[in-house]
Amino acid sequence: MSQVLEIVQFGMGGVGRALFGLIVQHKAAIRSKLGVELRYRALVDSTSVLRLEQDAALSHQHLLHLWNGLKPAVRERLSRQPGATTKPSDSAVLAHELERLKSEDSGANLVVVDVSGAAAEEMIPVITAALSQGHRAVLANKRPLCGSLHDYKQMVEAAGFGLSRLRYETTVGAALPVISTLRNLANSFDLIEEISGTFSGTLGYLTTRLEEGSLYSEAVAEAKLAGYTEPDPRDDLGGVDVARKALILARTLGYQLELSDVKVTSLYPAYMQEMSLPEFMTRLTDLDKIYLSRSQEAAATGETLRYVATVKEGHCRVGLEQVLKDSQIGRLKGTDNIVVFKTQRYHNQPLVVQGPGAGQELTASGVLADILSFVR
Repeated sequence: MSQVLEIVQFGMGGVGRALFGLIVQHKAAIRSKLGVELRYRALVDSTSVLRLEQDAALSHQHLLHLWNGLKPAVRERLSRQPGATTKPSDSAVLAHELERLKSEDSGANLVVVDVSGAAAEEMIPVITAALSQGHRAVLANKRPLCGSLHDYKQMVEAAGFGLSRLRYETTVGAALPVISTLRNLANSFDLIEEISGTFSGTLGYLTTRLEEGSLYSEAVAEAKLAGYTEPDPRDDLGGVDVARKALILARTLGYQLELSDVKVTSLYPAYMQEMSLPEFMTRLTDLDKIYLSRSQEAAATGETLRYVATVKEGHCRVGLEQVLKDSQIGRLKGTDNIVVFKTQRYHNQPLVVQGPGAGQELTASGVLADILSFVR
């Protein structure tokens, strides 16, 4: 008999839609090969909730029809799907599903999946409530893991011994095995001396182009045109997203840090934050000489520029650094991510995890792997 995992999914953006499609398309194979029945109970976006009754959740044709309306090529809003209703609060959605599950007395396990970009204060209560009642949670959303230290502690304490009911592999490096590697090292009593790396494909592309001789303003414009940046590149260039990833690694190690404790060096000056987007893009040329000079200085000493995150000795920092061209981080090109674990056992030759660190399909595959890890 198949083990049943019932899914309440928060987030129907690119990753959320990719995950839904992945599960719908491979539902039968997952059941036959792994003995796991994945059932959707509810899909939730920023405005709507679509609750699936048991017959609909079991009907492959119903799910395929729903997927045809939601897949990225079509991108119909969830609110336009038959049966969708206006969402109350996320907490109210979960409370309803927990009560519904209890009344069914099916013995199924609930998995809350957060692939949204919702704020920590919205999602931490949802995740903590599910975990505290013995259910499970999978996060691709970094924000709940970067909320206040007090709220974070409550959430992880609810997750059970060794975080047995919480997974968040895709919060750092998409589907790369970064979190699992870190936890395996720590659980085998290796002393982790330093974690460093480049955790942003956008900033990896940017620094590669600087190394190749491009002007800073040109490299940012190219990255934006290629779709590597957020609609407003300042969301990448400010370094806060990299800081969140560094904080997640640090907290996984047990560091008692707030996001504000991470030292972040932005790639643009503070006065440019108040500019309109068109003005910001135009004024990027003001920074060309600065970054050209820094790139040339690095090259003169056999080094190159990379946007590096470092977790070490209870502290975190992220910013532009000069690294040796023939180092693990210096050899990295383009949009790939790299995480370097220097430990007592991997001291002279650090353990390296490297590869694509972004992408909707990749991230969705990592989330699915996290969901299925509960039954392995």
